[in-house]
This record gives sequence, structure tokens and C-alpha cells, in this order.
Amino acid sequence: MRPPPETKSPAARASGQALGEVTGANLDCNTITPLRETSQAETIAQRRAGAPALTAERARELLHYNPETGALTWRVPRGCQRGALAGTRTSEGYTQVEIDYRLYRAHRVIWLMQTGKWPKQLLDHRNGMRADNRWRNLREATPLQNARNRRPGKSNSSGTVGVSYLTSLQRWEAYIGLDNRCVSLGRFVEKDEAISARRQAEQHHYGEFAAGGGLPE
Repeated sequence: MRPPPETKSPAARASGQALGEVTGANLDCNTITPLRETSQAETIAQRRAGAPALTAERARELLHYNPETGALTWRVPRGCQRGALAGTRTSEGYTQVEIDYRLYRAHRVIWLMQTGKWPKQLLDHRNGMRADNRWRNLREATPLQNARNRRPGKSNSSGTVGVSYLTSLQRWEAYIGLDNRCVSLGRFVEKDEAISARRQAEQHHYGEFAAGGGLPE
């Protein structure tokens, strides 16, 4: 005798959907369909290689950008409804969007749409939030300027770039990078004093690219 077909309780079904189980209700334009044949993968690779460089006109034809919210949406159906948010989030925290078989970082496409040209070097997110693509949060930057406006890494013990705790001395040390050198700003009993020293040095040496700067009005 065959065992009865497995069924799920309403609670189990709800749990599966909450965890991202693929259903008709949660399919969207970012769903990826596996390639069934090698020839199909080769065809896409060939199309990607042969696709023309993205222009401002082409980007504006396909996408709509709201400079107040930073939202980038599709003007035309692209495997999803018109008006759907464009792009997916990368592991680095940026939004990327696929146009004509090529992947682009959304903030660079936005710059192209707004100015009519690609940025000369890098684009910096003023508040350090890589997915915040509001127009007033974007600015051109050199690699050095972009590196200066960054958030602390996971291993940072103080929560502030350029401030760390010296266990052997039981002191907080502040330092800053200048001309490829690490310059000490002093050692302090209180963490807040070290952070203050770092902030002042950033404002003096880094100017508008000091970390944690506010957005322009």
C-alpha cells in the first residue's frame, strides 16, 4: 500500500512562506531561472559581450529615478510589472541593476541619468549607506576621498574608524592616515576623548569627506 501523500498544516504552510518558500504570491522580477542548457548560457554570454555601452538615453528609456527617495523603478515591464523597483542588493550593500545583459551599480546608472555622463572616478555615499541613492547623498570622489568616508569594520573595538584600545596600556589611541602614514593623535583614558580627537583631525584634514558628514540641504 502506498503511503498517503504528505500534507502540511496551515501553520507549516505559513511558516514556509515566511521563510521565503517560492509560491505564486512571492515571485517577482528578481527570480532567477536556472539555465537548462550550456548553449543557452553561451548565448547570454555572447549577448552580454556584444551589448552596446549603456547611454543616458537608454537608461532613461528603461528606468525612472526619484531623486528625493533614491528609488529606481522600471518604466517598462522587464519580467515584472511596470513601476517595480529595479535591482538587487549585493553582499557589499550596493544595489545593482541588469540592463541589456550587463550588471551595473545603481548609483552609477543614476549619475548617468541625471548628468548625461558616467562619473569620472568613483561615487561616494555621503552618509556611508551604500543603498541610499538619494541624489543629495551622491557625489563624485577620488579613491582616496572615498576611502576616507567609510564605516568601521566588524573588528573595530571602538565603533569609530581611527580609534582602538591598547590593552597593554589600558588606553584608547586615536590615529589618522595622512600621506600614506599613520599619525598618532594621542592616547586617552576615556574613549570619548579619543573619538573627539579623531573627529577634529578628520574635519581639519579630510574636510567634506570626513566620516559621518551630514547631507546638504
